Amino acid sequence: MPIIVAILSHPIARAPKIGNSLAKALCVITSYATLLMLLRLAQIVVEKGPVVNSFPIASLPLGELVLTVYVDELALIPTVFFALFASAAITYSVKYLSPENKYRPVPNTFNRGFSFMLLFLGSLIGCCFSGNMIFFLIFWEITSICSFFLVGFWQDDPKCVAAAFKTFIMLHIGTFGLLIGSILAYLTVGTWEIHAWSHSLPNHPIMPLVILLFLIGLLPKAVQFPLHSWFPDATVTATPIIVYVHNGFISALYAFLRFFGQIFAPSIRSAEMLPALSLIFGNPSILAFIMSLVGALTSILAAFFGLLENESKRVVAYCDISALGSTVMILGFATSLGFVAGLLGMIYHVLFTALIFLALGGAIFQVGKTSMDFMGGLSRYMPITTTIGTIGALSMAGFPFLGYFTALWLGIYAALELNALIFIVLLLFSSILKTAAILRMINTVFFGKAMEYKGKITEPSALMLFPMLLLLTCLFVFGAYPQLLLNHLVIPAVSRLQPDSKLILVMGDIIAGAGLWNPLLGTLIFLLYLGLVATLIYLALKRGAVYAEKAYVRREETFKPFICGEDVNLLDEVRARHFYHIFTNVVKIDAICHALNIDRFYYALAEKFFAFCRGLLRLDIRQKYFPAVLSFTLGALIMIILAVLVG
Repeated sequence: MPIIVAILSHPIARAPKIGNSLAKALCVITSYATLLMLLRLAQIVVEKGPVVNSFPIASLPLGELVLTVYVDELALIPTVFFALFASAAITYSVKYLSPENKYRPVPNTFNRGFSFMLLFLGSLIGCCFSGNMIFFLIFWEITSICSFFLVGFWQDDPKCVAAAFKTFIMLHIGTFGLLIGSILAYLTVGTWEIHAWSHSLPNHPIMPLVILLFLIGLLPKAVQFPLHSWFPDATVTATPIIVYVHNGFISALYAFLRFFGQIFAPSIRSAEMLPALSLIFGNPSILAFIMSLVGALTSILAAFFGLLENESKRVVAYCDISALGSTVMILGFATSLGFVAGLLGMIYHVLFTALIFLALGGAIFQVGKTSMDFMGGLSRYMPITTTIGTIGALSMAGFPFLGYFTALWLGIYAALELNALIFIVLLLFSSILKTAAILRMINTVFFGKAMEYKGKITEPSALMLFPMLLLLTCLFVFGAYPQLLLNHLVIPAVSRLQPDSKLILVMGDIIAGAGLWNPLLGTLIFLLYLGLVATLIYLALKRGAVYAEKAYVRREETFKPFICGEDVNLLDEVRARHFYHIFTNVVKIDAICHALNIDRFYYALAEKFFAFCRGLLRLDIRQKYFPAVLSFTLGALIMIILAVLVG
């Protein structure tokens, strides 16, 4: 239904007088109707088991084209929660994408953002419900194309267009990996049915290559190193649109679980860990270790970049990448408890990411700025938005009873099962860095020194507040009562992935009750964690003013004549650029980030490619170069010789 409405919305918008309003209303209604239908489908699956149907379409040289619908608990988790978020985001966009937006006014007409968001929703559902790899790839590709058009929403902005093409290229690097891996799997097994692969592929020698190609294919949408840098650049587009595109990561994590947790699971478990590495990293298989290592590297590297960033949306983007890296690291353990923790982390990530981005979008909507140097003190004008954004940030930080803490807790237990203590250290370290970065943004934008704003600053309208309050309610409910998710969706999904795992059902009962959840121990761990974060922030605040450079001083740079030129206001309120000078001047993480900035490699590669293309212009016959004529002549002779030999 979302795909059909997305196609019909533009003709409807052309209707005189009421066309624009009718098309927007239809998109909003369709998103909520889709959510209700998915909830009804979830009830059926929980009560009666998976829904499976096949519809033959055509016969192709590569095999029968069959639309296989396979809906189980694992497929429902990403679709239900993305539909929930999509409904909120589309409702939010009705007001955000309007002439009242002080950052970038949008004509009050129906625009392609609404139709592409609906098309994205329908394609993501199709991707998760597909039991046939051909249709999985088709829907996967549609979501990538939608991401390209959504990131390039402002076509007249060169930065937006450049970010859109970067998104397109990186996502299609992943798609190419998935395509090649799928073709190899088909040539080995002889069928495109995904669940049939699990019977024949695991023992085949080609499996390591297939797994590697699938891993490369999933990295861009999961926003993992080294194919993660498209997301921070894409934040130049409208706020609800970029968080919409980003939350498409849920399809990549679904594919992680479906392929690596079920289809390829025997091969992954059978790949033993190298003895030299097991002493440090525990006992995961070597393939699982690679996935966890990618996630760990992403989580720490992105958090470092978030500490140095000054653009508010880019800070949130890097913190989200860091949180996703932690989730991928936990999923990489390839254990039942790791899958439970990863699924919970995926759900809570959708909620707190949406809350932070939408709250920040409300601030940008009213202020008209995105740089933290020109934002501050908004809590006095926007208390509701401030509260929502702060709660989202606390959830990301791992505050108890806000959901993500439960996922991190279970992730630590999953690491202990494998004796992978180093991953626990990396998980906590990245969480501290990520928390410091996101709280820096919240403090600067909402609680920092008030700036002089043009016009009156108020709370966003009800169309923007309602979606945030809806998602906040879900975060409170599922954060305080995670057993609602565990007993009805998460544990059944993992049990279907690994039917021989009886431990997870036992652990699930304990999790749902009070056995695993030890309030005293949990509180002590959280207080220790909070103390480390507070110490880090205190040191940054204390040393930031000492190491602040004059080149960074903006509005506060008023020299007092009788105090040797120092500006005492810097001691009263440190702006965003001064907040973490201890990192750049003492720890020197800016040099580390510069060295590990993968975009430097990509840009160098692009320059060499363009130089190669310019060299090919010498072969253009219209340039009247002798080598061009010679090349064409030799090419024709080679073709004639081959034709004679083959004929």
